[in-house]
Amino acid sequence: ELATGFSLKTSGNFKVLSISNPWQHASNITYQYLLSDTLKVSAPIDDRTWQIKTPVSRVVCLSTTHIGFVEALGKVHTICGISGKDYVVNETILQRVANGKVHDVGFDDNLNYELILEMKPDVVFAYGVTTAVTNVVKKLNELGIPVVLIGEYLEQDPLAKTEWIKVFAAFYGLDKMASRRFNAVAESYNSLKEMAAAAENRPAVLLGIPWQGTWYVSGSKSYIARLVNDAGGKYLWDHLDFNESRPMGLEKIYERALSADCWINPGEASSLHEILTIDERFGKLPPFRSENVFNNNNRLSASGGNDFYEKGVVEPDSILCDLICILHPDLLPMHNLKYYRKLH
Repeated sequence: ELATGFSLKTSGNFKVLSISNPWQHASNITYQYLLSDTLKVSAPIDDRTWQIKTPVSRVVCLSTTHIGFVEALGKVHTICGISGKDYVVNETILQRVANGKVHDVGFDDNLNYELILEMKPDVVFAYGVTTAVTNVVKKLNELGIPVVLIGEYLEQDPLAKTEWIKVFAAFYGLDKMASRRFNAVAESYNSLKEMAAAAENRPAVLLGIPWQGTWYVSGSKSYIARLVNDAGGKYLWDHLDFNESRPMGLEKIYERALSADCWINPGEASSLHEILTIDERFGKLPPFRSENVFNNNNRLSASGGNDFYEKGVVEPDSILCDLICILHPDLLPMHNLKYYRKLH
C-alpha cells in the first residue's frame, strides 16, 4: 500500500480495516472496523472499534472527496446525507437534495444529529482536522451509528490519496473493482510522470496566492508540490522540507516569484484582473505578463463547489495530464484541460 493512513486485511469472515492517526498531528491513534456480510447487525465493541454489517446501502458523506470515491464505485445512490450542499458538484446528488432524497446534515459543531438518526445510515464517513472530531464520533457512537474516519486528505502522495478507494470499497464488497480501478490509475499516472521526466526543461512554478493578507506556502513534500514535480515542473519552494502549508512574508515570496515561468492555483481568482485587485505588484510577475496563469477551478457547480476536490481525488492522472499540458504543451498537443483553465 502506498497509503500510510490505513491497512486492510482479511481474517476469517471478516475484513479488518485499521485507520491510523486520522487528523493532523495525531499519533498512536488507531480505529478498527471489522466488516462482514455474515453479521446480523452492526455493533460497537469499544470507543474505537466497530463490527459493521456489509454491504452498506445507506451512507452519509461529510466531505465532498468521499462523494468522489463512492461515485467511482458506482454507488452514488447509496448516499443519503452530505455536508454542505453548496460544495457538492455531483449532479445526481444535487438532484436528490432538491427532491428530498438526500439531506444536508450540516458540518463540524453544527451537525444535525436528530436528522442523522432519523435517516438510519449504515455508516457515516467523517474526517477531522483536529481532535475535535472525536466529539462527533462519540455522539454518533452513542446514537448507535458507526463513524469511519477517513484521512485521505493527510496523504501527500497523489496516488496514496486515490488508494483510499479501497477503504470505501470494503464497505460495499467491491474490493476487486477498487483494486482494478486503482491499478489502472496508478499505471496511467506513472507513465505520464515518466513522459514528463524526459522533458528537457523544467519551468519554474509559482503556487498559490495570499489569503486574508497572508501567503501560505506548501512544502516540497505536499500533494500539490509533488504533482508539479511529477508534471516536469520546478516548484519554487522545492527546498522546503515539509508537507504542510506555512505562512511566509510577502516580500520574500515576491522576490522569488520574479523567477517563475508559470503560476498555478491562484486562490479563487477567475481572471487576471482579480489577481491585481489582491496586490497590483503581481502584474509585474513574469507569468502574469506572459499570461501563463492557470487555476484549478474549471469545473465548478452553480454555487461554487469545485470538482478538483471532489472527483479529482480519484483521478490524479487527469490532474497530472492537465499540469503536463500547461508546463509542456508540446508533450500533450491534443489534450483539452479538464480541471484547469487559463486565466485571461
